[in-house]
Amino acid sequence: MPGASDDLGIPQTIKEVDLPGRIRAADGTNLKDAGELFGWEPVRISKDATEFDKDERLSRGWIWGRLLRVAEGYEHIARITPSNPSAAGRAAKLRDLAEVVKS
Repeated sequence: MPGASDDLGIPQTIKEVDLPGRIRAADGTNLKDAGELFGWEPVRISKDATEFDKDERLSRGWIWGRLLRVAEGYEHIARITPSNPSAAGRAAKLRDLAEVVKS
């Protein structure tokens, strides 16, 4: 990833993760709209991976690879800021949804 501060390209700061950019690249929207689609609340997720409407998700561009890219962003955020109450859960749910999409 360009701008990453280590030799492996692993983001070391929130800015390098660029979660808003990852979400815009996935569906052209922002974090708030993505949160509404995925049922994200400040510290919990209100939807299970099997509850997502496939047509809505696909019409908004949330395909397997994009789901994984945003999940990876949240995993980096959880690593960089372990006190973040929602990043790890969001990453896990996006990966769960990616598995549902893949199968």
